[in-house]
Amino acid sequence: MKGSHANRKATKEEMTIATQVIQQAYPEYDVVWGSHGDYGGGRAPRDHTLSFRLRDNFGKYHSNVIWIAPESLTKINVAWVIKMVSGGTSNKARSRRR
Repeated sequence: MKGSHANRKATKEEMTIATQVIQQAYPEYDVVWGSHGDYGGGRAPRDHTLSFRLRDNFGKYHSNVIWIAPESLTKINVAWVIKMVSGGTSNKARSRRR
């Protein structure tokens, strides 16, 4: 980082670990990663905050957008993922476009 104002970016290793944990929690779905720019730029808590959603083989989403800070990627566990995904999410598939 070049200063305290710089936002930390996630490494490939951190992304791989987080993806594996999410897939352990929901092996039937694909993990779709995003960032604040994917949702109009103003919805993320801060720059470089990452998000993920769960998608089935037919392209239907089965979770809301879950935000996570890059420095927290290696700290997540299966229980946290299940808690975050189940909070406010129904079991019915969501459309690709909202």
